[in-house]
Amino acid sequence: MRFIPTRPPRVFGVGADGAIKLKECAKIELAPDEIVTFRAEGTQYDVTRKDFGYYAMPSLNRRLGRYGLKAALVKSYDATFYVMLVMKDKVKEFRRYLRETGQGLAAWLDGKETLERLAGRADQRDLPACLCGSRSFDPLFHYSSPPAGETGFRFSGGKYLRDVLRCSVCGHCISVHAMRMEGIYGGGYVDATYGSDGMRSAFRKIVRLRRTKSDNAGRVRAVRAFADRRGGPRRHRCILDVGSGLCVFLRGMKKAGWVCAALDPDPRAAKHARDVVGVKAVAADFMKVKPFGRYDAVSFNKVLEHVEDPVAMLARARSFLNKDGFVYVELPDAEAAAAGGPGREEFFIEHHHIFSAASFGILAARAGFALKELERLREPSTKYTLRGFLALP
Repeated sequence: MRFIPTRPPRVFGVGADGAIKLKECAKIELAPDEIVTFRAEGTQYDVTRKDFGYYAMPSLNRRLGRYGLKAALVKSYDATFYVMLVMKDKVKEFRRYLRETGQGLAAWLDGKETLERLAGRADQRDLPACLCGSRSFDPLFHYSSPPAGETGFRFSGGKYLRDVLRCSVCGHCISVHAMRMEGIYGGGYVDATYGSDGMRSAFRKIVRLRRTKSDNAGRVRAVRAFADRRGGPRRHRCILDVGSGLCVFLRGMKKAGWVCAALDPDPRAAKHARDVVGVKAVAADFMKVKPFGRYDAVSFNKVLEHVEDPVAMLARARSFLNKDGFVYVELPDAEAAAAGGPGREEFFIEHHHIFSAASFGILAARAGFALKELERLREPSTKYTLRGFLALP
């Protein structure tokens, strides 16, 4: 640290008429990671130099308050903004000062609600555009720790800060955080969700459910019914399930007489589909694999919310689809789930996107499909789901 006194102090006027006289008494030069602390009347705050700039004060909603100060965002008479630190026992004097100088209190910066609202709006120019094209988001939920029931991934085991933001135009939600999720569907997702030998046991547990308790039984009925309504030959219908996971859905479709193929990025899931369910299975990245056939239906069951670009992934289904085929899509329903609060599984960290009915339609249109049917339901597992059928225009 280098202390450079100003002798004599430099005196200058501020305010609308320059009537307030300030004295510049010294300059302090700090090296990175050096701190200087200011004290007055039992209060204090510190400034920390970093290689990128400064921490201008202690944490707004923790240490600053313990030092007897409140941070205020103030709008001046000339539409400039300042952050002022107010002694907690002198708020009246502060408000009188604002009145006398023609300034206004924009916000106290120590309240959780205000800070989280600002955090939700921070750096929105750097956020990806919503599916509808808007960059206007409102904060929906803030997380400082994983919600109960969320799968514990390696990448989320450290510092956990995350926000779910809702598009102010179409109601679509996005999950925003700095944790690195790359590559988890090549192995990490199965490891964290099912464990080393958990796929078979989870599969057996689900297939033993009564039909009225099974999400998969419902989706099998829905897909078969739509195919019947759509018409065409009923024999030898074929379906590709992208992100097949435990392959319970294809088990049901196979029993219904469909020719089934599974695609999953995890080789263990593909092996499970071949060995346990007895269907053709490919272990590959859907966005990179060469088309290996044409199908009457392509299904994405709770898959598109897991990728950053669901439009591109859905659009790729056209390369696997027969001319008169259709796409079946299930997505988490943000509008219905929001009322259940931040602990709903629809908002868990593995979901980059949580959809509204409007954004479902936008997704279909941007991927080059016509939305033929859309249903909102609560499944037997209690998941809030948007179920839709798409076809080429």
